[in-house]
Amino acid sequence: MKRLLVLFICIVMITLTGCMKAYPLSDAQTDIVAEYMAGILLKDDKEYRPSLLSQQELIDIQEEERKEKEEKTEKKEKLEQDEAKSIPKEEPTNQSSDKQNIHYTLSEVIGDSNFDIKYTGYKLANTYPDDETNSLFSIDPRKDYQLLVVDFTIENVTDQLHKIDLRNENIQFQLDINVGTVYKPLLTLLENNFQYIEMDVEAGVKIPAVLIFEVSKDIDMSNINLIISKESKTEIIKIK
Repeated sequence: MKRLLVLFICIVMITLTGCMKAYPLSDAQTDIVAEYMAGILLKDDKEYRPSLLSQQELIDIQEEERKEKEEKTEKKEKLEQDEAKSIPKEEPTNQSSDKQNIHYTLSEVIGDSNFDIKYTGYKLANTYPDDETNSLFSIDPRKDYQLLVVDFTIENVTDQLHKIDLRNENIQFQLDINVGTVYKPLLTLLENNFQYIEMDVEAGVKIPAVLIFEVSKDIDMSNINLIISKESKTEIIKIK
């Protein structure tokens, strides 16, 4: 029986070759065609078992693969959501606001705990010092300007002699008038110039220090602040 079937297939293929257009097939495609034709011829043979899947079987396999893929995607998304929920959320912090709320003393800004430094007042002047007879030289402003002198006291709060030396401390001094007009202090050779003071101070003794600014005579000085800063520390002194 099998020999007759094989012989029949060969006759059919030879016959079709003469009357049909030939199409180049790969080895895999040739095997599929042969299997398909054999399946048609042998479908009534009880001992024959086809190796190719039917169209419905292919559809079922594809549907099963799709469901498995969807299940894997859902499991992955659920796992990511659970992990996200398990991570504790950090409370937002307003760092800039925290920095603005920190207040430092002048001693803390300068970084020398041996001294207590305090602002004591200010005055406007056309020359400094007022008593020229007790000074080696005087400071005069330019035309249409005046001097704004800020006074401080520096007290040695320890029981030993200490030297205050601000020459190389990189301290920034700014006089802010009406929030926006900024002046820098004058560079003077005064012994008690707060910017570059270098002086031995006995235990418990207070010494005076000054900052001198040259400001315009016609500027509105209803709001004056002195800003003293070093690195990340700042102290704002309300002058007026």
